[in-house]
Amino acid sequence: MRRLCAQLICCLAVASSCTVAAAGTPGYIATPDTCCVVDRVVEDTVHLRKVGVCTGKSGRAYIETKLKKVKVVVEGTLWKETDVEGLTVPDLANSLSNADRLAKEMTVPGNRHEKEMADLAGTLDSYYHSDEFQLRVKSETERIKSEVFGDKISGYYTDKGKEAPKGKLAASERVYVFISSAMPLATIRNYAASVARLGDPNVSLVMRGFVDGMTKIQPTIGFIASVLQRDQACRPQNGGCEMLPAGLVVDPLLFRRYRIDRVPAVVYTRGLKTEDAGLSEGDPKNTTISDHYAAYGDARLEYLLDQIRRESGSDSLAALLTVSGDRK
Repeated sequence: MRRLCAQLICCLAVASSCTVAAAGTPGYIATPDTCCVVDRVVEDTVHLRKVGVCTGKSGRAYIETKLKKVKVVVEGTLWKETDVEGLTVPDLANSLSNADRLAKEMTVPGNRHEKEMADLAGTLDSYYHSDEFQLRVKSETERIKSEVFGDKISGYYTDKGKEAPKGKLAASERVYVFISSAMPLATIRNYAASVARLGDPNVSLVMRGFVDGMTKIQPTIGFIASVLQRDQACRPQNGGCEMLPAGLVVDPLLFRRYRIDRVPAVVYTRGLKTEDAGLSEGDPKNTTISDHYAAYGDARLEYLLDQIRRESGSDSLAALLTVSGDRK
């Protein structure tokens, strides 16, 4: 507070802006108007300039000089020669007292729109994190990829350009492996390797949304690359990187449809009927299912699938696990 008071001394004591213009003894000079402030001091002449609104009332300005009298020039015009008044102890005391008083009285006015702004911010945040909006972002991303990159994107991800192999699951069956970028990368890579090993196009990894939100796509691309690249040391800018043949989709509607509230989670669904293959399989308006089974826990994918197989009695899962060598 004392530092603030010291900085305000010149302004509060003379009711005008103040400028230290030259080395010497602190003092005051009379000015023709409160809007006049010190521009510079050249020998015995103090040059003033006008700032803000002039009131027509005489004021004072703070200077530092060894002279007792100085000439006052206002914006190039000589005003008069005036005495330099010394800075006394009462001046300092009064200035500090005024500074303390004003500091106590000064308050920052509240924003009268604060509640409305908070409500609007909450509404926008909820909308941004909604499944519907995230799905729109996903759809728009796919559209941009298709229009901008076309077939070139399949050349970069070498496995994506090939015809999808036929797997053990029927066309109406799916296995979703729900993950999150908050999980340890090693765990996610193990799941990706398991999905690739199963070699079934109807088994895929699923994320709820983009990494770090929708404002930047690069974090999500980097995350997917770190999950699917066979060689973690490979740098895409130095050439093509071999990717694991595992599907990874961003689909918040799948999380909502199967009520996934923690990860990792594995869901097996059957009897899937889709109206439009280009839309989300998590949208109940687009797809119907007969039943589904879920398993949770940080365990091997094959182990979780075997638990679901026992519960569902699915022959397709039994055949799928035979491919991985985990069916006994």
